[in-house]
Parts: sequence; structure tokens; C-alpha cells
Amino acid sequence: LRTTAQRAGIVGTELAQFMAQMKHESANFGSMKEIGSKKYFKKYAHKKSLGNAPHSVHDANRYVGRGFIQLTGKYNYEMAGRAVGEDLITHPELAADPAIAAKIAVWWWNTKVKKSVTDFNDTTAVTKKINPGLKGLQDRHNNFLAYKDTL
Repeated sequence: LRTTAQRAGIVGTELAQFMAQMKHESANFGSMKEIGSKKYFKKYAHKKSLGNAPHSVHDANRYVGRGFIQLTGKYNYEMAGRAVGEDLITHPELAADPAIAAKIAVWWWNTKVKKSVTDFNDTTAVTKKINPGLKGLQDRHNNFLAYKDTL
């Protein structure tokens, strides 16, 4: 993941924030697939912004969060697939493959985070672009400080 990010020009403080966010999103790099119950996934069935078919629990279950960034929703799978050259609509499980997940994470970062954040020391601003509810903000910030000291 770090090598893929560095090859894409993510370095320094930005790299520390990138790694911190990916560490949190993937449960300390321990899970490449979102953990949740059917009830939990049903909430995604009604999210038109995710591109899932209206009221489709099938789409919500099929395009569940995967990879380092926990890519979620049919629309995001389609856009990420185009960007990294993979058919993630037909094979959404590929988003959990570490090599592909790293490319997806960098794509997400460059399209959703990098263009909107001016100060990568600001964990809150970065987190808002990944998780607007700021879930896990303190963990993300602690991760950032640890990476900042070591990178």
C-alpha cells in the first residue's frame, strides 16, 4: 500500500495521513471486507448516491465495503473499476485483493481527498472526506501521529 501510494506521489505528511486513514478503515489492516449484519447492510440499499438499485439489499450486500478504503456502493465500484482497469461490477470481490485495493485507495485519495484538503496535518478535514460522520477520529489522529513520527 505504501509503495503504491509513494509511486503515485503521495509523500511526507500526506503519506502519513493516507496510511493512518487506511489503517483505520481496514481495522488496523486486519479486514479487507466490511464487517456488519444484514440489518447493517440494509441501510445501504436505500442510498441512491451509492448507485445501488432502489431498495436492493442484493446490491448493498454485493457492493459492500472492501479494501483498504472500504469502497462501498455500486457507483463507487464502477468508478474505481474504470480507474484501475478492473471489472469490479462483475467481480466486486477483486476490491479486497491487496494489490487492487491499494490502487483503489490511491484513486479514492486522489479524487476525493487530495483535491479538497490543503493541510494534511488536519486529521478532521481529511477524515470528513472519507467518513463524513467522523467515526474513529481519535484513532485516525493517533495513527497519523505515529506514522508522522516514523515516515
